Amino acid sequence: GTGITTALEYLSKVITSRAVVFIISDFYSEEIRNAMSIAGRRHDTVALSITDPRETDLPDIGIVRLEDAETGECFLIDTASRGVRTGYHDNALKLFSERQKLFRSLSMDHIELRTDAPYVKELYRFFRMRERRILDRDRYTRHQGAYEP
Repeated sequence: GTGITTALEYLSKVITSRAVVFIISDFYSEEIRNAMSIAGRRHDTVALSITDPRETDLPDIGIVRLEDAETGECFLIDTASRGVRTGYHDNALKLFSERQKLFRSLSMDHIELRTDAPYVKELYRFFRMRERRILDRDRYTRHQGAYEP
């Protein structure tokens, strides 16, 4: 297994002052919520999720043997079955939606990166958004609570 919860617990023990923390993962662990919540309260935490297109769409190539990278469990799947491919796609969308809800519920910044697309554009967009947010917050603070657009 990946052990992201262990890594986040270690982070909380080692980094005692507030820091900007980037966590790169697929965030599919079910036990991650509590550790992410603690990290998010102690640090300015940014989640970078990595998605491969094969996680959402199975090609129609017949029966294939797959291995779960976390558990090592192997199984056969018939990718020629439209129902299997649809179920796989629907499950992936559900997981992505749950991941989005997790980050929103923790008020945590999130960057979605794909293995089939350049990451620079997404990172640039994210840092520009953070810059605008910080400038807006500073402008608000300087004017004693009177927001200046």
